[in-house]
Amino acid sequence: MDKYNNTYCNPIPLPDYPVGRCGIQDGAEYNWRETADPTVLYEDGKWYLYSSCGMVYWTEDFHTWQHMKMEPYDCGYAPTVVKHKGKFYLCGSLSDLFVSDSPTGPFKSMGDFRLPDGSKLLRCYDPMVFSDDDGRLYLYYSTGQPLILGAELSSDNPTQLLGVPEVMFRFNPDHIWERCGEYNEDGCICSMEGPWMYKKNGIYYLIYCAPGTEYSTYGMGAYKGTSPLGPWEYMKTSPFTLKRDGVVRGPGHGSVVEGPGNTLWAFYTTTICYLHPMERRIGFDPIYINDEGDLVCRCVTETPQWAPGVMPNPAFDNDAGLVCVTGRRVPRASSTAPGRDAVYATDEDLMSFWQPADGDEKPTLTIPLCYYGVECAAVRIIWRDVGLSLRHGNLPGPIKYTLELRDSEHDGPWVTVVDRSESEEDFIVDYRTFEPMHANEVRLTVCGAPEGIKPAVMNISVFGRWEGKKD
Repeated sequence: MDKYNNTYCNPIPLPDYPVGRCGIQDGAEYNWRETADPTVLYEDGKWYLYSSCGMVYWTEDFHTWQHMKMEPYDCGYAPTVVKHKGKFYLCGSLSDLFVSDSPTGPFKSMGDFRLPDGSKLLRCYDPMVFSDDDGRLYLYYSTGQPLILGAELSSDNPTQLLGVPEVMFRFNPDHIWERCGEYNEDGCICSMEGPWMYKKNGIYYLIYCAPGTEYSTYGMGAYKGTSPLGPWEYMKTSPFTLKRDGVVRGPGHGSVVEGPGNTLWAFYTTTICYLHPMERRIGFDPIYINDEGDLVCRCVTETPQWAPGVMPNPAFDNDAGLVCVTGRRVPRASSTAPGRDAVYATDEDLMSFWQPADGDEKPTLTIPLCYYGVECAAVRIIWRDVGLSLRHGNLPGPIKYTLELRDSEHDGPWVTVVDRSESEEDFIVDYRTFEPMHANEVRLTVCGAPEGIKPAVMNISVFGRWEGKKD
C-alpha cells in the first residue's frame, strides 16, 4: 500500500514548466525553465496557481497539479488574480488589467492603470490587487526602487486609481535580512518587491520580499496595520520564510492563502540561478499566526509533507516522517560528461549536476544506501535539460526513466518501483511515491528525452526511514 500517496515535496512538481522569459527576450542560444512568484486562488473546490512565464496550474488535492494553458498565457512577471464583485481580474508587471468571468479566462484587456490625472501608471512591477471585505479595492506594487507603494482603486472601474500612490514602507538596513547579497553584506541596496496583502481578524498584513530573487537570503516579511493603506508596524517575525541551504533555498515572492480546515499556507519562489538569476521553482508550507498576531513559518521544507487537508494542525505537525537516504552518497554512473561527475546528483546543491557522456544511450546511476538498508517510499528528481534551445528546435518535453530498488545484502533482485519509461508528461521536477520497500541500493535508468536534449540530474533524493536491521 502506498501510504504516502497524499504527500507533496518541494519544489513542487508542476507539469510543463515554461521556458524562462529572460532567456527568450535576450535571444539566447540556449534557454532555461522558469516559473515563480505564485499567486494562489480558491474557487469552486479548485485551487488555481498563477505564476510567472506561464499559467495556469490547478489542483483539488494540493499534491497533484494540472496545467491549463489559458489566455493570456504570460501577461508579465509576477501575475496576480483577484475575485471582485463576481469578476476575476488579472495583471502582471507592466501589463494591462484583464477581466474574465472565469478564473481560467479567457481574459479581456481593460487597459492600463491610470492615475487620477488620467496619465498612465508607470513602473508598476509585481502588482497585487486586493479586494477588501467592504467592497473596496486596492493596488500594491513595487517600482524597482527599495520601497512598496499602494493606492485605492475604483471599485467599479478597477483601472482607475482614486489617489496618488503612497509609500507604504521603505528598505530599512537595520533589518539585516533586507540587505542585498548572499550574506546580506550590502546595506546600501535592496530589491524590495513582491507585495501581497492578507487580512485576518481585522489585521492587514502587507507582505513583501527581499533582498533579491537570486540570493539564498531571499525571504518574505511583513508589515501589519488596521487599515489597508497604513500606518504600518514592522512584523517582528520577519522574515517569516527563510532557508539558506539545501535543495530548497531562498523562499521569497509568493502569496499567503487559507487552505482546507482554515489552515494557512505560504506559497513562495525558490532559487536555482545556475544559468540566470531568474531561473527559479515554487514551493509552499503551512504557516500560522502567533499570540502576538505575527505570521510564523515553523520550517521551510524539502522532504515529504502531508498535503493540505490531511493534518488538522499542519503548521505544527505536518512532516511525513521520511528523510533523504541518498544525500551525499557517492553514486556509480554508467558514464559521465567532463566535469559532470555522478556525485553532483546527490550533493544537494542545484548549482551542480550529473550528466552522462555523449553516446550513452541508456544512462544509469546506482546509489548505495546504508549497508543494512532502509525502507524507501518516495523519490524526487530535479532534472536539467541540457541543450534546451528554441532557436535550434530543441524543445522541452518528457524525460523518461525508471527507478529500481534492491536489497543486495539478502541477494534480492532489482524491483521497479517507479516506471516512467513510456510517460509523455513533462516534469522537470518529479516527485513520486510508491509502496514502501526495504533496500540498500537505488538505480535510476534514463530511458529517453526530447530530441536534442541531454538529460542531466541536478538532484535525486530517495526518501525513506530506518526501521531496524533486517535478519
